[in-house]
Amino acid sequence: MRLIDTEQLDSLYKEAEQSERLRSHLLLHDSHQDKVQRLLIAMKKGSYVDPHFHILKHQWEMFTIIEGQLQVCLYSDEGKVIKRFTAGQNTGITVVEFAPGDIHSVECLTEQALLLEVKEGPFDPAYAKSSPQW
Repeated sequence: MRLIDTEQLDSLYKEAEQSERLRSHLLLHDSHQDKVQRLLIAMKKGSYVDPHFHILKHQWEMFTIIEGQLQVCLYSDEGKVIKRFTAGQNTGITVVEFAPGDIHSVECLTEQALLLEVKEGPFDPAYAKSSPQW
């Protein structure tokens, strides 16, 4: 059994605050070879994940927003915003799932946010994410 307590989350937020990207993660799986990859991601306000997509057929991605709010954008292959929405606390949207190939970006809107990300493994850093060629 594994429990994540407030002290661990506070530490994760402090790491995020000190990070250039304003985010930090805690792996919940044992290995990059695990069939299911699980991680907590702490974000601070202004943290922005650039538009990207996952090229491999098994690279769907789902996250549950536990705390805070995020702006999520979905883009066309040409770089136009198809959909933009706020997800998280008090928005009515707490779970977001992307299919392989969905070009998306994420930005933390609140002072901090906490996400639980789940995706299929194994994880290969060479194919972690691809940038669109706009």
